[in-house]
Amino acid sequence: MTDLGARIREAAGFIGGLDKLEPALTGVSRRTLSDYVAAKSEPKASTLIEIARATGVSVGWLMGEEEEIVATGNLLLDHENIVRLPRFDARASAGRGLVPVNEMPIGEVAFGRDFLRNLGANPEYCYIVEARGDSMWPTIPDGALLIADASKTEVDDGRIYHFNVMDRALVKRARWSMDGKLYLTSDNIAAGYPSEEFTADRIDELRVGGRIMFTGHAPMPLR
Repeated sequence: MTDLGARIREAAGFIGGLDKLEPALTGVSRRTLSDYVAAKSEPKASTLIEIARATGVSVGWLMGEEEEIVATGNLLLDHENIVRLPRFDARASAGRGLVPVNEMPIGEVAFGRDFLRNLGANPEYCYIVEARGDSMWPTIPDGALLIADASKTEVDDGRIYHFNVMDRALVKRARWSMDGKLYLTSDNIAAGYPSEEFTADRIDELRVGGRIMFTGHAPMPLR
């Protein structure tokens, strides 16, 4: 059993074991969970976040990057005022869609909990991805680091989200039509990026990684 597998088992123990963890995960069977524990396979980034969310531990602790956890209320955290957000090498495309390069965290970035709360985010469920492409310019430039909140998966009209569409990671603005269709749209109207339409028969292709709460980037050049 690897450190990741051992920590998944330990985290599941906080809520009663793997049988209690399974119903909290999306599309993950008890057998798949057992494979994670036995190191026969590794969870995707989105599943790792779901495991952390369901068990009350940080992604960093699951990955073995944090040695100790201290109970604080009903969550297990390693520091009172600082949270270390996992950074994923998903390179979510602000363009036509990129296949995630690596769905395991490649590092962490520390933020103050109060800063994240002031954004309206839940610090324990935030993570960082990098935007690529110009379809969300000028709102999100190429190369911007984005803080997403994985607890905000209800898609509100007009907000920007990190979406997973089949094997693509996208950063797009959500728009609902009067007849209940969801459109993933771009802010860069001049570039002519088409919207992607989702009706009820395609909804199983779409997963919400989280709502984009903050965009960090270097000063942009003049255009």
